[in-house]
Amino acid sequence: MKKTHENNYAIYLLTDNLMHIIYKKVPYIDLKAAEVIVKDRMQLQQGKELPVLCDIREVRNINKPARDYLALEGSQWITAIAFLIDPPITDVISSVYLETHPKSVPTRSFANKSEALAFLEIEETNDQ
Repeated sequence: MKKTHENNYAIYLLTDNLMHIIYKKVPYIDLKAAEVIVKDRMQLQQGKELPVLCDIREVRNINKPARDYLALEGSQWITAIAFLIDPPITDVISSVYLETHPKSVPTRSFANKSEALAFLEIEETNDQ
């Protein structure tokens, strides 16, 4: 099974064992955007619990209501989250998230995709 989806904020790649979300370069992620991002992810997953690789390297700004929504309501059906970051900007964004939100699922940030996938216990293939 391999499914894809795209909206104004992200590209979604779903395989049997991973949800990969690649955030687009948009000026700002607010609560409305976070709600769309989560709704689309959940529609693709259809209740299946999976680890998520969030590529946030293009994210430049996300407000607190959006971070709160993603951390709480947005963690449904997620077994682990690995943020793929590009220091220093997205490193700061992921650090703020990790330091200020309770982790209901294992969550870490990585600058290297292979390390992120290892954390999620996913073997890297060319189609991810």
